[in-house]
Amino acid sequence: MKLKALAAMGLTVAMCTGALAGCGGGETSGGGDAQYELTVSGIGGSLNWLPIYVAQQEGYFDEAGLSISEQLFTNGPVQMESLSADGWDIGCTGIGGVFAGVLGYDAVVLGASNTDDGTQVVFTRNDSDIVAAGTGNNTYSDEIYGTADTWKGKSVLCNTGSVTQYVFVKTLEGFGLTQSDVEFIAMDPATAYSAFIAGEGDACVLTGAGGTFRMMVEPDKYTPVSSGPLVDSGLMCHFVANKNSYADPEKYEAMKVFIKEYYRAMDWIRENPEGAVEYCMAMNDENGSSMDEETTKMYVEADTYFTLDESVAMMEAGDGGVSEMEQKMSDVLDFFIQCGNYEEGDLEKFAGHVDSKLLNEVLAESGTTAE
Repeated sequence: MKLKALAAMGLTVAMCTGALAGCGGGETSGGGDAQYELTVSGIGGSLNWLPIYVAQQEGYFDEAGLSISEQLFTNGPVQMESLSADGWDIGCTGIGGVFAGVLGYDAVVLGASNTDDGTQVVFTRNDSDIVAAGTGNNTYSDEIYGTADTWKGKSVLCNTGSVTQYVFVKTLEGFGLTQSDVEFIAMDPATAYSAFIAGEGDACVLTGAGGTFRMMVEPDKYTPVSSGPLVDSGLMCHFVANKNSYADPEKYEAMKVFIKEYYRAMDWIRENPEGAVEYCMAMNDENGSSMDEETTKMYVEADTYFTLDESVAMMEAGDGGVSEMEQKMSDVLDFFIQCGNYEEGDLEKFAGHVDSKLLNEVLAESGTTAE
């Protein structure tokens, strides 16, 4: 398996990875009379770690008799490497971590927690003819700016072999174009941001870590002309289980408790947006970096947390026996295979690693039914 560009793929996992993530381990939550124990991995400062932080602060794990030991990483592929030594039982990660875990270590995908494309945005300057052409000409969304003619030949700063490239290629696809119709200049998001504000390129594709929110607060200069949500990229964060822990009956029951309280915390976040911002700021302070309130608010609102019903519904088999969630992941993996990050045959290898059993049991025990 070719692993080049995995570090870039890890950016799908969390906004502000480099700035916000603080590696840690050994921290626990849960009372001394805990009935269940788990080692939980994730990306420090990420939106899919926030529900864990909320559950700790609100005492949900204590109430459920669950003690967790934290293992925090800077990106998904690095997170998955520790599976070779059974470093953790269950993890929260983005698509880069999912592929690295499944294809490298036979990890099991248990479900999705939230969307993970809200900070992936394509920008142009306000005086671009792409902006002047207006919206309504893209098959993915009427909100995307430009026409096929205004995009042709444009120089675009974008990370290669990454989810930002995936979002951009889908943007072009909506105009009936391919990457060969533009001048694609490979740059990581942070470099692309610096180069673009210095006057290079006609457009740039960023993630939160590379300046998305800094661009957003300058609407007098820059226009967001497309984004992950607008092209329906389908990128999500997921729960991934160590295959050995998943096969252990005691660990399996502990995972059910963890998932139940995780979704309870996501419900709390939806019902308490101001409190969620405060908790997010505190979480990142503890991870060794800080975000101001305005940026934190944009960060928390950038992606959407799923309800338990929504997550289970996405895992129900559709046409051809493939669920909506599996299809979205397969589409992204197929793109990375075409980019050369993965090998032919990895789609077949990926199949069979999604298991909805645990999430369905949690739903059944909660007394609700997926729509």
